[in-house]
Amino acid sequence: MATPEKITVPQSTKDIAPSWVQQVLQRDLPDVTITDVDVKGSISEGEGYLSDIIPFDAVGTRKGAGQRYSLVAKLTDFQRPQTLIPDFPKKFHIQMEKMEVKFYSILAPDLLNASVQSEPKSQPKAKNDGDQAHAESLFLPKCYFAATDPSSMVSVRVMENLKSQGFSIKPNRQTLSRDEMLLTVGAFAQAHGLSHRLELRLGKPLPEKYDWIQPLDAVLNEAGLKAFMNEYEKCLKKFTTAFPDQVDLVARLEKLQENSMKFLDVSKSPRIKVLSHGDCWVNNIMIKYEGDVPIAVKLVDWQAIKLSPPTYDLAQLCLCCMGWDVFHNHRDDILAHYHQQLQKTLGPGESSGLRSYTLEQLKADFRADCRYGVFCRVMGLVILPADQDLLKMLQEIQEWGVL
Repeated sequence: MATPEKITVPQSTKDIAPSWVQQVLQRDLPDVTITDVDVKGSISEGEGYLSDIIPFDAVGTRKGAGQRYSLVAKLTDFQRPQTLIPDFPKKFHIQMEKMEVKFYSILAPDLLNASVQSEPKSQPKAKNDGDQAHAESLFLPKCYFAATDPSSMVSVRVMENLKSQGFSIKPNRQTLSRDEMLLTVGAFAQAHGLSHRLELRLGKPLPEKYDWIQPLDAVLNEAGLKAFMNEYEKCLKKFTTAFPDQVDLVARLEKLQENSMKFLDVSKSPRIKVLSHGDCWVNNIMIKYEGDVPIAVKLVDWQAIKLSPPTYDLAQLCLCCMGWDVFHNHRDDILAHYHQQLQKTLGPGESSGLRSYTLEQLKADFRADCRYGVFCRVMGLVILPADQDLLKMLQEIQEWGVL
């Protein structure tokens, strides 16, 4: 990762010039020379909520051979979130940008190192100068540079262009199929497992080293928390309008809001916590296909990271990305696959913490933490539909005694 102090943060697309791109790439790709940069138009708004996502191709040479790099620059744009949710303070959006910058510049390299150390000694380690096989199998895109300009508070992340590699988000916010969910929970298992491995190696809780990962009430001031709850009320009204006959269920969802801080802030909970994505919905999941078969997944948009039990991500993922059929008929298979991939990521050498986390415990925690997933899904009604699939899922969860 390049050192932020030595590389300026572009204020607009005009600053994405060959000399700047060369400086960004040289930390990971020594001896690279960039001679030309082709900046393309911004990716559609649906794929950039807090930021403009600018794809560009960089052309040059390295070690005497011609090179072409397909990249994206993720540039902060605070006008968009202020327009969509004006009640949230600008300070909140700035904090979220800082979180993602620090995730990519500080924490992601540590997770990569924990992943490399977990491989059998017979396998080669990933190298900065060309061996990308390991990095390509990770749950997140490769990031070459991430920094914030302290004067303008503009942030930038320069990452590999996943679209040029065949990854895409589901169109029109469609729900994920069983096979897509299996891949996605595998990616979350890798993220959760590596963060747990890292914590065990550090010998101390992750917040003691990464103190910038803060609970919701620390990120939002009193006015921000009020705006957060007001947003829930607005979304609940949409649900009430869609299902006027669901009086009891609406009352339970209102009660969920009253008790929300008990499960939104788990910083003092004794439960095992892992690095959580915190914003698990379809626009933050990019999938690669061979024909119609999903073969790989990358998780993007890490502004909402936090430390929480692993089933928090899973509950949000299922409520925000599943349809009724997958939720009702394939949920156990999906949770079993997550558990299998989690144990695989942890490896046989880890004998404590999540290594002893049984599938039955996972299923029980998932059911209990579905109240968190329901809260997130109601908040998601600002852009996700209040449809019959959602109603059926909520009714089933209600039967569990969670709501």
